[in-house]
Amino acid sequence: MLRHGGASLLHFEELPLSLRFEGFPGEIVQSIARRWLCTVRAAEDDEGAYRVSLLEEPRLRVPHPPSVGPERQVRLWASTVDSTTQLRMPGARTSFAAGRPRAQVEVHPLLLRSPSLMELAVGGPLGHALALSGASFLHGAAFVVDDLPILLLGEAGSGKSTAAAAAQAAGGTVVSDDSLILYPKAAHGLAVRALRRDLILRGASLEVLSGSLRDQLQHVGPTTDPRWVLDREGAASAFCTTLEPAAVCVLRRDRRLKSFRLVALSHAMALTSLLEANASPHLLHPAFPREQQRLLSLWSRLTSSLPAFELRLGPAVLDSPAEVLGEVVARLRTLTPEAP
Repeated sequence: MLRHGGASLLHFEELPLSLRFEGFPGEIVQSIARRWLCTVRAAEDDEGAYRVSLLEEPRLRVPHPPSVGPERQVRLWASTVDSTTQLRMPGARTSFAAGRPRAQVEVHPLLLRSPSLMELAVGGPLGHALALSGASFLHGAAFVVDDLPILLLGEAGSGKSTAAAAAQAAGGTVVSDDSLILYPKAAHGLAVRALRRDLILRGASLEVLSGSLRDQLQHVGPTTDPRWVLDREGAASAFCTTLEPAAVCVLRRDRRLKSFRLVALSHAMALTSLLEANASPHLLHPAFPREQQRLLSLWSRLTSSLPAFELRLGPAVLDSPAEVLGEVVARLRTLTPEAP
């Protein structure tokens, strides 16, 4: 039986952002903190923290006792009325209002047994809290290869995880293969930070990793959708937590190419790709003008300060990941002479 604590504070070390969880089981908060790479401390000096309260609601529908595991895919529905948005998923409902640093999460008691599903249930407040603080949650990958830090944007199935594994095979380090926080630094720069903790691979992407890293993979998920996880702690030298990107690449998978193709993108096209990579599209609703202004300002700043490219990777990246990614980085350096 899970016991509810009072309040816990998740503090993001690189960001001016804290989340206060009220009424959540301590085990759930610890699990979320582990996945989001946050430090957890007792609720003190938390004035200004974004407050997320929990309400157990057995009347919510849940199809069956949820299985624990990050591989479970749950569809989210979003609806905005006036200034209030609700995000729904089976067994959970999250509500928050424009401009207010507070959200309420209602869940069926069965969901409290699944930290991975609770993580999804509180993802909406995280995206809202980030927008209010001038940061953004993106679907993207980020890594460093040959000392060149790259931000990689792409839709699901475009090969972000494969490219991240290729970066590790090439001797680089990875921030994340899928979930990132983009935020302004104290000076004038921009940085990305890991949100999802580990690297998760499928199918042929497994073969991209070097043998030593491949031996550390852990199988997760059902037989119908198997995945393998590379744990950040177990392979610490292959990961980093943050980086300041020197280039933005929009990734497309292209099986017709033997190797790769790199094409410069305009500011408008790069901004469009950032809009598509936004993991909180409901915040672009007209009812959220303050959040919308901050997000668009951040994305415009990124695309106007960094060169952007479309990167198409062919099947060769699976056979020779280090060579292909090395050629990509060399080409990027010729097109971005000021990159470090």
